[in-house]
Amino acid sequence: MAGFDRLTRRTLLGGAAATGAAATLGWGGPALGQSPEAIKMSLEFRIYGGNAPMFLAAENGVYDSQKLAVTPEGSAGSDESIRRVAAGTHPFGLADATTLIAFAANNPAAAPKLVMPIFDRFPACILSLKRKPVKSLADLKGITLGTGTSDAGSKIFPALLALNNIDPASFGRQTVDVKLRDAMLLAGKVDAVIAFDYTAIFNLIGNGVKLEDIELLYFSDFGFDFFGNSLIVNPEVLARNPDLVRRVAIATARAWTTASKTRDAAIASVVRREKLLDAKVERARMDWVIDKLIRTDNVRKNGIGQADPARIERAIGLIKTGFDLPTAPTVGQLFDPSFMPPAEDRNIG
Repeated sequence: MAGFDRLTRRTLLGGAAATGAAATLGWGGPALGQSPEAIKMSLEFRIYGGNAPMFLAAENGVYDSQKLAVTPEGSAGSDESIRRVAAGTHPFGLADATTLIAFAANNPAAAPKLVMPIFDRFPACILSLKRKPVKSLADLKGITLGTGTSDAGSKIFPALLALNNIDPASFGRQTVDVKLRDAMLLAGKVDAVIAFDYTAIFNLIGNGVKLEDIELLYFSDFGFDFFGNSLIVNPEVLARNPDLVRRVAIATARAWTTASKTRDAAIASVVRREKLLDAKVERARMDWVIDKLIRTDNVRKNGIGQADPARIERAIGLIKTGFDLPTAPTVGQLFDPSFMPPAEDRNIG
């Protein structure tokens, strides 16, 4: 399966010297009076409004309060972020939990551990336009749906069709390059696409589409009730330096709760980092992420990171089927809740 091949430790490290890897991993906590620990944090995608809170935390003292000097670095996507954390070039990262499960199935020894969900709602959806809306699975009949080859949404989609007794032969399916997906939808070459909402929506808005002309049918509406981007950690870091993991989890939770309350400041921090960003578009993207994907009823009641083991177990079963995995990690192998920050640090309001 492309993108999730079994990896060896040697392949992951890419020939890095063992001493360099150990330094990068941050093994051993700082002694009293030492300067903050410098760590690299791999982001789930490029630097933009969807991860702006991580840059705000570098400016407003959140990282300093936990004796951390965090450098967030953009990536090509969750697959790359997971591989970086597995290799140890980045001890921590943000990544889609579904993609992590698929990686862990083929690389159980090297797989990063999930320590805190951030997005409480999986952002995958069937996205269409009002001119030919897909408001339910029944509306798939007779349309042409654009899907990717390796993205998590496209991989799990067949399992959701089976779960809902939808005949995949009842509609057309066209493989699309993610870079061309939105253009093909706009040109009418496909009637709908599988996409992550906060990426595709704002790409379309940037091309002149109005938000009210976009129709979204979420995977969570028809059986895949799972979370999305999460904080992950290299397994050796977790074993050797649990105090570091605890402090990074606290800082990450505070980064998001603080950004929710100081949104203009969060966008200003990421625009200072990437000067070509459109602040207005990225503010709208971050608002969407916080209000639609993070501040669910569950999170408003229980705080960021609350995860029901039964919910995780159901999702693992669907992912195993959707990705055609010979095996899949158990809940305990995937998720370690023991580093969950106190409730007051996770309260996003």
